[in-house]
Amino acid sequence: MSSNPFSLVGHVALVTGGTRGIGLESVRALARAGASVAVVARTAETTKEVAAAVEREFEVEALPLVADIGHDDEIPGVVSAVVDRFGRIDVLVNNAGAAPPFGPLIDVSVKAFDKIMAVNVRAPLALTRAAVGAGLGAGGGSVINIVSAAGLKAEPFMGLYSAAKAAMISATRTLARELGPAGIRVNAVAPGVIRTEFSAAIVGDERLHASVVAKTALGRVGEACEVAGAVAYLASPAAAYTTGSILVVDGGTVA
Repeated sequence: MSSNPFSLVGHVALVTGGTRGIGLESVRALARAGASVAVVARTAETTKEVAAAVEREFEVEALPLVADIGHDDEIPGVVSAVVDRFGRIDVLVNNAGAAPPFGPLIDVSVKAFDKIMAVNVRAPLALTRAAVGAGLGAGGGSVINIVSAAGLKAEPFMGLYSAAKAAMISATRTLARELGPAGIRVNAVAPGVIRTEFSAAIVGDERLHASVVAKTALGRVGEACEVAGAVAYLASPAAAYTTGSILVVDGGTVA
């Protein structure tokens, strides 16, 4: 075992939505720490490119997996493919998510509700169930849910997204209690506004950007690599006594 408590050498990590934004930077951070990584996304070409780039840069194994985790029947195959390739799975990062259109919560359609809950709530729970069933960490491991600071407070016109993230915050805490006896840690990272494609409409609008920045303590929006650092910590032995925690990475917005 490495004397470096932040080392992930010998660990296997699965990251959903791993080809861009927070997911991509999480893949890179985990690989930099020495983990083998499985990169899950919907686009075959991009997924293969990311896996190949990670192998070249960090000299670890990277497995590209093409799947839409919003489809329940694709989830078991994702986990089994990781175990078939690496023989184990130690870290699950539930990052993939879907954002609803902006608008009043009372006007949300059934179709939008079902899609957001399928990707943002049902899929992470199903992936966690499958990973635990496949022997996550062989009696110990780490599940990291990427939620949002929006799940910690009221967000007018983003109510459905906030509700989905609030649900995963609650689920994270419950899973931590339920899986703790098996040595499995379950935590969440709650980013604020981070400069990604996901937030382009906010960050790219001068007025909205200024409004967001004004609410932070650090006077700026975040970068995806800054969220990935929190993911790498929670995945590592350094966080061995951390479970059921919601690590907020929002520049002090909800402080």
